[in-house]
Parts: sequence; C-alpha cells; structure tokens
Amino acid sequence: MNIARLTLPLLIMLSTSVQADTIDHYMNIADNIPKMEMKADPESQAWVRSARNILILTSESVGESLMLANDTSTRQGTPLFCLPPSVRLNGILLNELIQQTYREISSQQSDKNSMTVSQVALIGVAKLYPCVQQKTK
Repeated sequence: MNIARLTLPLLIMLSTSVQADTIDHYMNIADNIPKMEMKADPESQAWVRSARNILILTSESVGESLMLANDTSTRQGTPLFCLPPSVRLNGILLNELIQQTYREISSQQSDKNSMTVSQVALIGVAKLYPCVQQKTK
C-alpha cells in the first residue's frame, strides 16, 4: 500500500477533529454536511464521509469520557446522569444529542459557541437521562 495515500486522509481527519474541540467548530462541521452532500463531485462526497466519521468519533470519545466521569460521580453518591439499562451511549446517539442540545440551549450565541463539545454533551445527557431520587418513607 502507498503510505502517502493512507497518511493524507488521516491527517485531514485529525486536523478536523482538533478543530471540533469547541461546539462552534463541531456545529460548523455538522451544518456543512448537508451543503456538501448537494455537490456531486467526488471531493465533496469524500469530505462528507470524513466529516460524519469525525463527528461520530468525537462523540464516541466524549461519550466514553462522560461514562468514566459518571462512574466516578456515582461511586461518590452523586451521578451526573442515569442511563436506562437498554440505552448504550454510542457515537451516533450522542452526535444527535449534541446537535439537538446545542440548538436548544438558550444562552447568548457567543457564550454557547465557547462551550466545549463535552459540556454540551453533558447538558444533553443529564437532561435526557436524569437521575430520579427515590424518596425515603
């Protein structure tokens, strides 16, 4: 295999994922996918596939970090969120939740855009899967 053929797409993906650290970069990628899908050229279609992969990989990484943080918080008696046993926090689910949460957050645009992807993900997961406290009798 040609090393250069493999290295270039990897570098493109890594540079894109580094830019997805704040939610405005993440959402810029997400918002450009439909626009690029409309183009028929192979480069645009390749970009769309790479962009989707980057968002899913970023979401998976964020999801794993959230699960670790939640495990630690749960052991200390204050879970951040409570997933039902049937739900697996995977990249596809979290990607959709991140985008939905971003659109629902009601703060000034500049404040919202400076948030990290992880912060938006945590807000979304905690809202969708809150921990219901059992009342003691």
